[in-house]
Amino acid sequence: MRRFLQAFALALSMLALLAGTAFAAVTWHSGPTFSANADGSFTASGDGSGFGNQPAEATITINALVAYTCRNKGGNEVPGQNPVAAVLRGTADLNNADHNGRGVFNLTVGPFVPAATVGGRDIGCPNGNWQGINPVLVGALTATLTITQGGNLIFSQTISLN
Repeated sequence: MRRFLQAFALALSMLALLAGTAFAAVTWHSGPTFSANADGSFTASGDGSGFGNQPAEATITINALVAYTCRNKGGNEVPGQNPVAAVLRGTADLNNADHNGRGVFNLTVGPFVPAATVGGRDIGCPNGNWQGINPVLVGALTATLTITQGGNLIFSQTISLN
C-alpha cells in the first residue's frame, strides 16, 4: 500500500509539472515586438507556435496620469488638485492559436487622447459646479503588452513614451 501511495504521489507530481509547463512551450518565430509610436499609440506584433488548441490573446493597456484646470460657470479658473488616472486598452486574438497551435498578431492601440473635460469633483475642484478642462499629461505615458492563454500569462512587457 505504501508503494502504491508513493507511486500515486509521483504520478500526481508529474501531472502537475506537465500542466504547469503546458503554456511555457511557445516558440516565437518573430517577436513579440512592442514599440511606442510618435503619435502616442503603441504597436505590438508576433508570430508564435506551440499554443496547442486553446485560444490566446494579446492586450495592450495604456496608462496615463492627467491633470486638469478647474473652471466654474462664471469662467474663473484654478489648478485642479488631483490628477486622474486614464486607461486605454485594446485586445487581439492570436488568430489560429485555437486551431493549429500557431498564433499571429498585429495590434495597435491609441493614440492616447485624454478626455477634454471631466467632472470637477474628480480632480479636486472647490465643488461639483466646477468642471475640469485643458488636460495635460503628467509624467510618462506607459503601456503594457500582455499575452495570455487560458488565464495564464505567457509574456509581459512595459514601455514608456516620454
